[in-house]
Amino acid sequence: MRVIAGKRKGIALRIGHGAQFRPTAQVVKGSVFDTLGTMIQDATFCDLFAGSGAVGIEALSRGARRAIFVEQDHRIMRALRTNLERCKFSFRESQVRMGDATRFLERLVRGKDSFDIIFADPPYAGDLSQRIVKIVEEGKHRICRLFIVEHGQPLFCGDTGMLEKVRTRKFGQTYVSYFQYRDRKVELS
Repeated sequence: MRVIAGKRKGIALRIGHGAQFRPTAQVVKGSVFDTLGTMIQDATFCDLFAGSGAVGIEALSRGARRAIFVEQDHRIMRALRTNLERCKFSFRESQVRMGDATRFLERLVRGKDSFDIIFADPPYAGDLSQRIVKIVEEGKHRICRLFIVEHGQPLFCGDTGMLEKVRTRKFGQTYVSYFQYRDRKVELS
């Protein structure tokens, strides 16, 4: 796996190992950033369930101002830290948070912090993808301009909640859905 484009294009990234580890495919990652277009420039980016950090690193390489990586697996965290070192991103540009991404999201919707873009790639097994959409949808605080979820089953969003699904792309067994707040429209490529 490599950084696809931007300042760090071509740098090889270390991937994690283990039963729960499933890196975002290059074609999926490329499609996400093609969809974001110039929206990534100077953006604040949050990579939930970050794994090796490939998606957040791609965001930084393409011009995001800052990325926060949230991962709970100690073994995969080593690959993430190695990748950030290989790409020579400063602490000001990238921060790693050790912990449960769902709890991080729950704290985020209760707090005052926000990001331009949040990307979440939870394990496909179970209903975690749907649960995190519900957390964001029911939150009292708008935590991002765009919420992107990589998932293995179709996701649904209520008709009356704060979020609306604006696009879903399918890549084999992988879906990528884009959500935004109903009162804050975002233009996607």
